[in-house]
Amino acid sequence: MGADSRRKGATFERSVVAQINEWLESQDINFNCKRNLDQYQQKDLADIDIPYHAVECKHYADGWTYKPEWLEQVREAAGDKIPVLIYKYNRKPIQVCLPMYAVNTEWPAKNDLVCIMTMEDWFEVMNRNWRHYERM
Repeated sequence: MGADSRRKGATFERSVVAQINEWLESQDINFNCKRNLDQYQQKDLADIDIPYHAVECKHYADGWTYKPEWLEQVREAAGDKIPVLIYKYNRKPIQVCLPMYAVNTEWPAKNDLVCIMTMEDWFEVMNRNWRHYERM
């Protein structure tokens, strides 16, 4: 991976961190997330850890949907947390891929059935389900 690609990825991660922190603050959740810089030195670490969620970020020039290996990467890094893949292609909106049980907390906690949504929709899902995540 070249320096430009790493810089592009790091810039995207910082943008995602800022958006998540803004949401956390708006919900009066006393947590400040940051990029996990150890991810560059150690395998199977998420880009961003927030309560109940492990987040992996991807930003590429061309494409439309996520690549299966990205989803597998965040699943491996998540452990017992909800794996969240946030990805973006140039000139396209940010997309969030997460397991369906994160949307409907009555479903079994399995990672094989996923859905795609916008960042705004993901924040709404977390807003509605945060208290349920505390009990998962």
